[in-house]
Amino acid sequence: MSARHHPSEETLLAHAAGGLDEAYRAVVATHLAGCPACRHAVRFAERLGGDVLATLDQAPMTDGALERAMARLDDPTEPLAPPPPALPGLPMTLAGYTMGRWRPMARGVAIATLQPPVNGRAGLHLLRIDPGTRLGEHGHGGLELTSVLQGAFQDGARIYRAGDIAESTDEDSHAPIAIGGETCICLIAMSGRLIFRHWLLRLLQPLIRF
Repeated sequence: MSARHHPSEETLLAHAAGGLDEAYRAVVATHLAGCPACRHAVRFAERLGGDVLATLDQAPMTDGALERAMARLDDPTEPLAPPPPALPGLPMTLAGYTMGRWRPMARGVAIATLQPPVNGRAGLHLLRIDPGTRLGEHGHGGLELTSVLQGAFQDGARIYRAGDIAESTDEDSHAPIAIGGETCICLIAMSGRLIFRHWLLRLLQPLIRF
């Protein structure tokens, strides 16, 4: 099934330029793996960026830089390591990540933290939501990118299914609900903390740790 919701143009351009934090990069890469249209957009942006770089003045290399690089390529003591396998049940775009245990957030909701091979500022999590479960209304302390790996959820009038990506900023507030008969599993990258609107959820937030 083709994705119906995609990253913003700004996010795709930042990905093409290598400017995304590692957690956001992983979410976008997971979407790109199943979205030919977005892959085409990223390749176009990369080619455009390469053309721009070709017009810039060249910077001189330090003395011996090329020789040192070639020596490292020929050094038998530094073999190329095989790519690490992906965790069972997770996409290959998460190869090399380690996964913490599932922790309950609320009834019908659990979270597991993913540790990337390269540290970044944003957090990366798996969120598991039972069918029919609604998350408490909340906002965000920063950008949140969500890629649906399994199942579906509804956020207002929009429905996000496997392969779709949802993008929320610190100006958004929502209360998504898992729909359909399948458990919804999402890959989420976010900076800052969730900001719950209900006073009881705000009171419990130190226990939720998300």
